Amino acid sequence: MPADGAEPVVIPADLWQRPEMRTALTNRDIGHLFRLVRQYAGISQTRIGVAVGFSQGKVSEYMQGKAQVTALDVFERIADGLVLPDPARMLLGLAPRILTGVTHPPPPIPARDGTPASSLLNVEQVVIGSRQPNDACDVDVLTLAWIVGRLDAHVNRRTMLLIAAGLTAEAASSPIADPWERLARALAGPRVLDEDTVEHLEARTIGFHRLEYELPASALYQGLTSHLNELSTLLHGAPERFRRRLAATAGEAATLASWLAWDLKRPAQSAAFDRVSALAAQESGHPIIQACTHAYRSYASEGRAALEAVRRAQQFLPAQGDDATRAWLLCLEAEHLASLGDRQAVERLRQAEEAFDRARPHRERAWTRFLDTGRMAAFQLSVHVRLGDERQVTAAGQQALSSVDGDGDHKRLAVIYADIAQAQLQIGDIPTGVTYARRALDAAQRTESTWGLQHLGNVEKALTGQRDPAARELLGDLISTRRALGSSPA
Repeated sequence: MPADGAEPVVIPADLWQRPEMRTALTNRDIGHLFRLVRQYAGISQTRIGVAVGFSQGKVSEYMQGKAQVTALDVFERIADGLVLPDPARMLLGLAPRILTGVTHPPPPIPARDGTPASSLLNVEQVVIGSRQPNDACDVDVLTLAWIVGRLDAHVNRRTMLLIAAGLTAEAASSPIADPWERLARALAGPRVLDEDTVEHLEARTIGFHRLEYELPASALYQGLTSHLNELSTLLHGAPERFRRRLAATAGEAATLASWLAWDLKRPAQSAAFDRVSALAAQESGHPIIQACTHAYRSYASEGRAALEAVRRAQQFLPAQGDDATRAWLLCLEAEHLASLGDRQAVERLRQAEEAFDRARPHRERAWTRFLDTGRMAAFQLSVHVRLGDERQVTAAGQQALSSVDGDGDHKRLAVIYADIAQAQLQIGDIPTGVTYARRALDAAQRTESTWGLQHLGNVEKALTGQRDPAARELLGDLISTRRALGSSPA
């Protein structure tokens, strides 16, 4: 007969669905979680301790509220030891573990006749793939953003698909059919403003920024504007202890809303959100929000105008700190300098690398979560392509491609493939250039990425006048896609 501590831990599956358990997971209250496991599964403190690697005394401290878990690796150990199912792991703020055995057909790539992806895909198809016609469940983008914003690890497309699939399954089985009603309950009722609500809204803003890496603007815009409306309502009469945080969160959300509105060809709304972000920067005491706003504006410009937008953004940087934003702006400056043929771009890249070495992108700002070694390599590739440095292009291209997640990163892929295509066309390798340009176009269409289509603008120019049949066919596809999506060549 095995000793009590050696017996395997078996927890009823329905325990993870109990409202009090979901509350404990959402609040990351491990003591409450342990108490519920003991109460409903009949598992002793000793067996819990053996399963998660704690002494019985330590488990008792957590259950009595004398100690709290704060370290990510400890949350992971507890989740693994108690064999939390993926929905429970995600409520705890951890990435799901089961990444096999679940098939999610990729969203169809629009036909190469230039038909906009928005006319072929709805939000649900973009997030979780094709559905049966009688499946009426909607993806709750607001809740998806909140969960993604709470995850401590990098969120790739596969993780996002699993989260969205879990939300869809929950919507199908939940007696609360309306996703807005579910959200209201998650926030403990309308107009409730407390620490948990503020943290919820902050996490949701981060989540929207993270989802922007993978999803088209059309899939996020409505949910993001609803999020901003909620922030606006709560700001009225908010206690001073919450007002600055809410204002900062609103500013971070407004900068993204402005970018998405521009991507959706809504310039008046984009300008309105710019004004909101400026007011929020002032109200919150976080002028760096303006740095993000001007950086996004640089994407909407070309040449000297784009360079000036980046340099205006840099004026809002603090003397020290915020090194992830600093590295991003230096990379943008290098990219625009290179487009103008200015060799100072190389020095800006070096400065960007120094800032990146000091940075903590995952902890600094909602908009800095995207910056990693792969994105830095993509910036290097872009700069060296524009400067015509073939040797550096080869090295940077290999590094950029090696960093890309095969199941996601489609917006980044569109840019990387476009830059590699431009480099190959510059040296006269037409077949390779066409191959990479076709991959870039497919990735850009998949996500309706204006960013990717802008990089393909230089490819379009390089293809003009080519006699190769594949090059001429690709040029026609690029032109028709640009016209359909309303993008102009760079």
